[in-house]
Amino acid sequence: MLVWDETDVLTVLEVIPEIERDAIWHKYSVKKDGLELRIFLYQYDGDVQIELFREGVEKPIYTMKIIDCPGAIRKVDTRGEYLEFAESKCFGSRYDGNSSIPFGVRIYTKPSISVTLF
Repeated sequence: MLVWDETDVLTVLEVIPEIERDAIWHKYSVKKDGLELRIFLYQYDGDVQIELFREGVEKPIYTMKIIDCPGAIRKVDTRGEYLEFAESKCFGSRYDGNSSIPFGVRIYTKPSISVTLF
């Protein structure tokens, strides 16, 4: 199960998600500067799918799926405001929603869309 705060995700991405009827997944779609970032959060399975599309290109230019992601957290620091998604199995037990995430994926949308691995 994914540990996350929906308000944090809304704050960073600034878009209302499309939610599957039974709330199995949340789909966030952010469009900026000819790019579209799509993030699917499967909260019960703990899976996160990240897709990046370029305007005029049918298939995604970047795709990543994190299986059994322990958690996501909003961060604000000298790098800006972003979401961090923990990689699978980097915690010995369930993620508590507050601990530092040692490695994973960072998603920025301000001032532009960026997906980085750390």
